[in-house]
Amino acid sequence: MDRLRLVSVALLLVLVSILSGCWDHREVEDLGIVLLTALDLAPGNKIRVEVQTLVPGAVVGGGAASMGMGGGGGGRKRYLNLVAEDRTVFEAIRRMSLEASRELFFAHNQVILISEKLAREKGVTEIIDFFARNRQFRRDTWFLVVRGDPRDIMEIPTHLETTPAQVIMGIINRRDLSSYFAPTKLGEFIEMLESTGIEPYTAILQLKPNPAFTRISLLSGVDTPPPSLYRLWLAGAAVFRQGKMVGQLSERETRGLLWVRGEVRGGPITIALPASQGKQELTMEILRFGRGGVKLEPYLAGGRLGMKVRVSVRVNLAESQNLQLDLNNPRVISRLEKEVAGVIKGEIMACVTRLQEEYRTDALGFGQAVHRKYPRVWRQVKGEWEDVFATMPVAVEVKTVIRRIGLINNPTPPHMLEVG
Repeated sequence: MDRLRLVSVALLLVLVSILSGCWDHREVEDLGIVLLTALDLAPGNKIRVEVQTLVPGAVVGGGAASMGMGGGGGGRKRYLNLVAEDRTVFEAIRRMSLEASRELFFAHNQVILISEKLAREKGVTEIIDFFARNRQFRRDTWFLVVRGDPRDIMEIPTHLETTPAQVIMGIINRRDLSSYFAPTKLGEFIEMLESTGIEPYTAILQLKPNPAFTRISLLSGVDTPPPSLYRLWLAGAAVFRQGKMVGQLSERETRGLLWVRGEVRGGPITIALPASQGKQELTMEILRFGRGGVKLEPYLAGGRLGMKVRVSVRVNLAESQNLQLDLNNPRVISRLEKEVAGVIKGEIMACVTRLQEEYRTDALGFGQAVHRKYPRVWRQVKGEWEDVFATMPVAVEVKTVIRRIGLINNPTPPHMLEVG
């Protein structure tokens, strides 16, 4: 009898689980899939929140929309932007429900944009709290600063992608081809914001005139959409201190920052050597670098903190304009390696100088290195680290190895390029 009761209870539990289903289950067709969220300052010290959602009917449908015209005109846009203003991010998003026909779903949000005005005047400490607490926002969401009005970014015409959000993601995914901008993920930004001994940074997104745009292209008579007047551009880095943006780094300075942070994954390095026809350039391709290629070594000299930065990197020769170089000569290769090392050292020192002298903000993580090696010293200086960082001496040592010079030893002579 007891056995029969146990079987009955087990069957009852299985039946209840089948009938109840998933308590928080939501149908996809009832959701507004958000790909991008942008924040800006609004009048009255309010926050303007704008989200970009997919339009499923336009994505599935044919016509101009399916040909990649996006917002370029002629077809139905495949995304919809919703905007609301309120005292907090959460209240603004809830206010969007007054006009949104579907429940906004942020689990697929790929990018968070913060206007430069908001980052400088109000800072990000308060607004980022919402994203850190909300379980729908993933830690690998990209967190970027926008120069200008984010609304202009969210309405940029798209041709090859479905939405502006996907255009931004495509640019970020190709960052290793240059290493000239420093995008940061939400989780990494929050970690730097909450840590001592390092200040956060991230890339700057802006609109730039499109060199492919001409008035003639508007009158070409071709069915494909003409190029837009502006294009999206990611470059440099915005640096923060105590939660507020205090300045930006140039492309050269940004790569110096990425060298120290161990985030360089590729890109070109160009050096110029004297030749009979004046200086001629050689371009190297950076191979995968990573954190293992850099060491931060704090030291104490006379009771004063200093920092040694040691960088080791490998490169390939990608292009040479110098016809007089004997690339079979080890001394020539050694000279080229020293020239490349000098360029890298210059990029790092340019970044260090800007951060120390102008912004007085440690985006390099020197404070964390001091904390690891000299915990007692760190407890003494962490309260005045801004001043200590701004005056500490920094020495940079770079070791470069050229792994390959390509399929030929020397550049092709001019007479070999002549057509008979």
